[in-house]
Amino acid sequence: MKSSQFSRYAPKSSIDIGVFLCRCGGNISDTVDIEKLKNSIDAKVVKEFENLCSIKCHKTIRDIVLEENLDRVVIAACSPITHKKDFQNQVAPLNPYLLEMANLREQCSWVHSDGDKATDKAIALTNAAVERVKYAQPLETVVRKIKKTAAVIGGGISGITAALSLANQGIKVYIIEEKPTVGGNMIKIGKLFSPEKMVEECALCLFNPLINEALDHKNIDIITSAELMASERRAGNFDLLIEKKPRYVKEDKCIACGKCADVCPVVVPDQWNENLMYRKSIYKPFPQSVPDVYTIDEENCIKCGKCADTCPMNAVDLNMKKEIIPLTVGSIVMATGHKGFDFKHRPEYGHEKYEDVITQMELARIMGVNGPTKGKLLTPSTGKVPDRVVMIQCAGSRDEKPEGKRYCSKVCCMVAMKHANFIKRYYPDTEVIICYTDMRTPGMYENYFRYGQSKGIKLIRGRPGEVIDKDGKLVVRVEDTLRSEQLEIETDLVVLSEAMEPSEGTLKVADKLNVGLNEDLFVKEKHPKIKPVNTDVEGIYVCGTAQGPKDITDSVSQANAAASKVSEIMNGGLEIEPIIAEVDHSKCDMCGKCINACKYKAIYAYDGRVSVDPIACNGCGICVSSCPEGAIEIMGQTDSQIFAMISGMLKDKKDGEKRILAFLDYIGYVAADNIGINRISYPESIRIIRVTSINRLMFKHILYALENGADGIFLGAYPDDMVSSETKEKVREFKAELIKNGIDPDRLMYYNVYAPYFRGLAAKFDEFDKQVDMSLDKYETILSKASSKDI
Repeated sequence: MKSSQFSRYAPKSSIDIGVFLCRCGGNISDTVDIEKLKNSIDAKVVKEFENLCSIKCHKTIRDIVLEENLDRVVIAACSPITHKKDFQNQVAPLNPYLLEMANLREQCSWVHSDGDKATDKAIALTNAAVERVKYAQPLETVVRKIKKTAAVIGGGISGITAALSLANQGIKVYIIEEKPTVGGNMIKIGKLFSPEKMVEECALCLFNPLINEALDHKNIDIITSAELMASERRAGNFDLLIEKKPRYVKEDKCIACGKCADVCPVVVPDQWNENLMYRKSIYKPFPQSVPDVYTIDEENCIKCGKCADTCPMNAVDLNMKKEIIPLTVGSIVMATGHKGFDFKHRPEYGHEKYEDVITQMELARIMGVNGPTKGKLLTPSTGKVPDRVVMIQCAGSRDEKPEGKRYCSKVCCMVAMKHANFIKRYYPDTEVIICYTDMRTPGMYENYFRYGQSKGIKLIRGRPGEVIDKDGKLVVRVEDTLRSEQLEIETDLVVLSEAMEPSEGTLKVADKLNVGLNEDLFVKEKHPKIKPVNTDVEGIYVCGTAQGPKDITDSVSQANAAASKVSEIMNGGLEIEPIIAEVDHSKCDMCGKCINACKYKAIYAYDGRVSVDPIACNGCGICVSSCPEGAIEIMGQTDSQIFAMISGMLKDKKDGEKRILAFLDYIGYVAADNIGINRISYPESIRIIRVTSINRLMFKHILYALENGADGIFLGAYPDDMVSSETKEKVREFKAELIKNGIDPDRLMYYNVYAPYFRGLAAKFDEFDKQVDMSLDKYETILSKASSKDI
C-alpha cells in the first residue's frame, strides 16, 4: 500500500474499537465463516451474536461500550439503509456518528454462494468499516425552528385548499397569484362530476365558497398580479421578493360598478373565455372574481384616460407603479398549475385553421353559464346547435412525435365523458362520437363511463389522423382499429382533448426556487411513493397539476398532504442529517467557485466569509470538487474516511485476486440491497462503498484506489436532474485523467441506477467484471510485448 492520504480530520493516536458480528439466524453464518472473520479483525473488542437486532443484544452492546470504554463501534450485519438508525440509537454514551456498519447480508451472504470467497469479501467489508470509523467525528443533527408563515404560489383549487388548511392551523399564509384573480383552471371548467354521482355540478358553486373563505380568513393574505422574482434560503427560512404588477385600479376604492369598462374604447380577445369572446382593456375576468376589483390590461391599454374620468370613486390611477414585496416564510407550497397543449405543433387537427375545431377547455367555456354563449351549445361559425360532435382523445398526449407528450394526461377521458354526458342530457338529438386510443376510467369512474354509453355516446377505437374541410363540411379521418376500417366522419364540431403541460409559472418558479423537474418538466417529487409532495428542496412542497396531470379530487388530496407536511416542520422544526459541507476558513480565499457550483444555493458569501446553509445543503459534494484550495469537506464523508474505506477494501489482497470498488449513491445502494433481497448473484470481486453523491468523488480517490490494488472502479448513481450533467462531465474528466496517467479508461464504468431496476445493476456488475478482465489481459499483453523487445 502507498502512504495514506490525510485531511484535517485525523484520528487520535489510540482508538478503542468494538466490532459486533451478527450471524443473523444463519442468513449470514450459513455462507460466511464467522470464526475466520472474527480472527481477521484488529480491534479491542470482537464479539459475535445470533441476532444483533434483538432488544437483548442492543442492551449488551450498550453495556460493552460502557464497560470497555469504547471510542468507536462497527456493526457487521445487514444493510445500514434499514438498521443503522436503530444501532445508532443504542450506542450511548457514544455519538451516533461514531458507528459504522458493514453490510454482510445483502452484499455478501445473499449474493454469493461460494463460502470461501464470501468470507474473504466479508473480511474486506468489515476491514473497510473499521478503517473508516477511525476517522469518524462526532456530529450533531442540525435542528432549526422555522418561521410560522408559508407562501402558497398559485391560487387555483390546490393552492386555495393548501392555504386554508394551513391557515386553520394558525399558520400565516400568503397566496401569490400571477393573474388578477384567484381560481385557476377550475373556475373556467363550468361543470364537475364526482365518480359516485351521475350528474354534472357547477364548478363555481363548489369553489366560490372556498375562495370567499380564503378572502375573509384572518391568517391569509391574497396577493394577485404577483410573481416570485427571487428567493434565498437562510437558517431554514426563505427570503422571497415578490413583484406585484400595477393593477392601475386601487383595490380599496373600486366598487366594481363597471362604468370604466363601458367607456373603454379598446376591445381585445378575452383570455379567460379562451379567446371565444371579447372584453375591454379595463376589465374584471369574471363576475365573481376575487378580489372583486377591475384591472387594466397594460399591454393593450392606450392610456386615453376615459376610465379615470368616468370612475365615481377615483379608483383608477394610470400612474400606479409596480411594488416589490419582501416576504420571509418558513415553507413554500408550489401550486402553479398547468396549461393546455399548443396545437400549433399539430396542424393536422386544424385547430388554428378551422373555427369549429375547439379544445375541451373551449367547450367548457361555451357550456359555462358565464361563458360566451351563456351556457348554450352553439358552433362558433354558425351559432347553431351541432347535429354531431366528434371528440378526439390523446390530442398531444401519448404522442411519440416531436413536440408531443409521451405521457397520458390522466383526466382527458373523463373530461370527454363529462362533456359528452352533459351534451346528451340537454341536447339529446346531438350525436356524440368519441375517437379514443384507450378509454382510461379507473375505479368508480367506470360507472360514469357505462352511464355515458347507456345514453348513446358512440365510441370508435382509433386516433384520427387529420381533420379536413370537404365541400364546406368538417371531416374527421380515422381508422377504426377494432373493425380495421378507414372512416371519414362528417361533423359540425370537433373537440380536441388536449394534453396537460406544465404551466410557464411552474417552470419559472421551479427555476427561482432551485426545485428539480422531471423529464416532462413537471415538479419532481423527492420520492413518488413515500414522499409524494416533497420536492428535492427541504421545506418546499408541491401539489396539484404542477406535479403532474391529475383531476380535482387528487389535487385537493395532494394539497391537504402538502399542508400537513408544512405543519409538521413548523410545529416540530426542521431536522437535518449533518452530512453537509463545512468550510475551513483558514484555507478559503473567497474565490467564489463553490458558490457558483452549488446547484442548491446552499453556499453563500456573508460578512467577508463563505458560509453554508445546512438546511439547503444536501451533501452532494460538487463544492468540494470545485474548490481549488481544498477548503471544503463533507462531514461524514471526509477525504480521510473515503481513503480509509478504499484502503480497508483493498487490505490483504491476494495475488491473482480481482477487486472492483463500486461507489454507489443512496439510490444505487438501495438497488444493490434489492439485488441481495432477491438473491441475485453477481461477481465476488464487487466491493460497494456508499457515497452521498458521485460528485463527492475526486480523481485523487480514483487514482489512489487503482494504484493501491483496485482492478476497476464502478460508479453508480441515480440520474438526478439537478446534478446529472455535472456527474457525466466528471466521469468524462476521470477517463481523460486515467489516459494521462497511462491507465486504461475501460477500468472505469459509470451507470445510471434506478432502485426498481436492480436486475439491471446486477447485470452491469457482471458486464464490468468481464470488461475489467479484458482490460487487464490487454495490459498484460502490452507488458509482455514490451519485455520481449527489451530482451
